Amino acid sequence: MQIIIFRSNKNKSKSYKINILLFSLFILFSCSLVLLMSTSSLYMYGYKKGYKELYEDRIEDLDYYKKEISRIRDESQIKMDFFSQKLISISSEIDKINSLGNKLSKLAKLDKKKFDFKNPNYIGGTNKVNIEFEYNSNFENYLNNIMVDLDSKHQHLIEAYKIINNLEMKEQFFPSGLPSKKGYISSDYGTRLNPRTKKQHFHKGVDIAHRTETDIRSLAAGKVTFSGKKYGYGNLVEISHINGYKTRYAHNNRNLVKVGEHVKKGQTIAKMGSTGHSTGPHVHLEVLKNNKNINPNKFIHYKERFSKN
Repeated sequence: MQIIIFRSNKNKSKSYKINILLFSLFILFSCSLVLLMSTSSLYMYGYKKGYKELYEDRIEDLDYYKKEISRIRDESQIKMDFFSQKLISISSEIDKINSLGNKLSKLAKLDKKKFDFKNPNYIGGTNKVNIEFEYNSNFENYLNNIMVDLDSKHQHLIEAYKIINNLEMKEQFFPSGLPSKKGYISSDYGTRLNPRTKKQHFHKGVDIAHRTETDIRSLAAGKVTFSGKKYGYGNLVEISHINGYKTRYAHNNRNLVKVGEHVKKGQTIAKMGSTGHSTGPHVHLEVLKNNKNINPNKFIHYKERFSKN
C-alpha cells in the first residue's frame, strides 16, 4: 500500500509516493518522542519539587537539632556552673580543715608524716583550678578523689581530737594559772621578811591580793581533802589532784566547798578574805608535790594549750 501526495506549483504538479509502513513508523516515533519529552518534563518537575521539599525538611531538622544541642549545652553549662560553685565551696571548707589540721598538729606535736595537712588537693581558693569537663571525661574520678581525700582528713581529725582530748583531760587535772582573775602578787615564794613578826622566814606560797569576797578558783580539777580553819592559815581549802599534786588556798573569808567534793578546773571554791595570820585581804596559794612544797610560779605562768579557766 502506498500514499500519493500531489503538489501543484505554477500549473505544474508533482506527486510523492510514501510507503505506509515507513509513514506509520514515523508517526509512532514522533508520538513516542512527544510522550517521552512530556514524561521527562513531568518527572523533572516532580523530582525538583520533591527534592526541594526534602531539602526544606532537612533544613528544619538541622535547625531543630541545633536548638536542641544549644539547649543541652546551656543546661549542661548551668549544671556545671552549679557544681563548680559547690566544689569551690567544698574547697574553701577543705582549706579550713587543712588550716585547723596544721594548727592541731603543731599544737599537739603530732607526727608530721602521719598527720599531713600541708598538701591539700585544691579545687578552689589560692590554687584554684578551672573546672571544665567534657562528656565522657574523668569528672567522676575527680569527685571520687576528693571524697577519698576528705575521708582521710576526717580520720586524721578524729585521731587528732582523741589525742588533744587526752591532753585536755590532763590539763584539767594539772594545776595552772592564778587562783583569782583579779589582783596582783603581793608576796612571792621563798625567804622573806614576815609582815607580822618582822623576822626572816620561808614563805611556802605566793600571795595574790585583792578586795574581800573576790572569787578564788581551783587551779585544777580534783577532790577536796580539807575545808575549814587551820592555825595560821585561817579558812583553808586543800584540793588533791592527780600525780601527787595538791593545792592550798588560805586566808579565805569563807569556803564554798566541802571535804570529799569533786571540783572542776576554774571552779569557784572560796571567797578572798583576811582570816588567820594575815595583814589584808588576799589568797595564799601553795602547791605541793608528794606533800612537799614547790614553787607555785611555774604553775602560775604555765601556758595552757587547750583548757580554758
